[in-house]
Amino acid sequence: MAQTVSLVTLADLFFRFSAMGLLVALVLFNWPRFTSVERLLSSALAISLGLFLLLTQPLPEWRFNPLRNLFLAGTELLPLTLCASAWYLLNQRVPRWLNRHWGRWLLGGCVLASSSVFLLYGSNTHWHSVMHVICALAMGATLFYCLANFNDDLVNRRRQLRLLLAAFALLHCLLLIGFELSASLIRRDPAFLLANAGFIFILLLFITYLSSSNDRYATDTTQTASPAVPAKWQSTYQALQTLLEQGIYREPELTIGTLAERLTIPPHQLRMLINQQLGFTNFSQFVNQHRLTYAAEQLRDVAQARTAILSIAYEAGFNSIGPFNRAFKQVYHLTPGEYRRQALNHRPVGERTEVAGKSVPVLHSDTNDRDEKL
Repeated sequence: MAQTVSLVTLADLFFRFSAMGLLVALVLFNWPRFTSVERLLSSALAISLGLFLLLTQPLPEWRFNPLRNLFLAGTELLPLTLCASAWYLLNQRVPRWLNRHWGRWLLGGCVLASSSVFLLYGSNTHWHSVMHVICALAMGATLFYCLANFNDDLVNRRRQLRLLLAAFALLHCLLLIGFELSASLIRRDPAFLLANAGFIFILLLFITYLSSSNDRYATDTTQTASPAVPAKWQSTYQALQTLLEQGIYREPELTIGTLAERLTIPPHQLRMLINQQLGFTNFSQFVNQHRLTYAAEQLRDVAQARTAILSIAYEAGFNSIGPFNRAFKQVYHLTPGEYRRQALNHRPVGERTEVAGKSVPVLHSDTNDRDEKL
């Protein structure tokens, strides 16, 4: 007599195979607009998550089959792929070492060696436990990448994706620590498996919604400001400009929340204004632009020629010299000391300026930039 399948198991299988269908649809739908790196990451995520769904499905006669080791090998790569995706989401670039041939060969060799162990021996090795520890660390790193500087992110869709990845990483890490590293049998409980499959299905549904909003997402992430601020933003925009002219950006602890409070508007409205109308994707990027402009003016001012660069950095709103130097060089392609020397040395010889109320000749100073390296 054929074995009866419970309703819980049927619901579990429905969510699992629906989730796998969503995975395929998401990759195919977004494929044309993805870069080569994004195509690689999305394919790796889809494959590893699909193999995880197949490996943890509730039917024992399907679970223990000749392909089980293949499913296990792909599943073990899921946390690492998720961590790489979270890092790329925030940085939008490939790590420098992966741009080198040795880096790619090293990564490919490690993936091949790890997968080969699972393909040959399954979970009956110490490497399985080592991979669990590595995966837990990868999930911790994913949480860090998703939640670090979360309030600075001005792109609404990316903020939502951060939360989704963080939720998935946290759940996977808890499952790994609570069930995979213990002798608990709850991991084979039908209700637990159903909850696991249902969560993944709901998560993929939400990602599908974000993908269907592709046009709006593109508007959120644009780097170019709109030519004119719409009428509904005019009063807020003018109030923001007034605060900037008063030098609010020079407050070292300025956040999106405190600035929104000064403007008496909700933080999400201020994010929309700075992102969609002014063209910034990060609040620190927006504030630093004004801080660097102010610092550059001070460095060009002959009256400030003897002022330490560290003092100018603090006055502009930076908390330390290191971030100031890096941000300044990224924008002006010169260190602050080099910028000051060039600015002062290119002034006309007969130019005069006001110092302490007296008109004095401009000094072509070779100001020492030793304070840049503090």
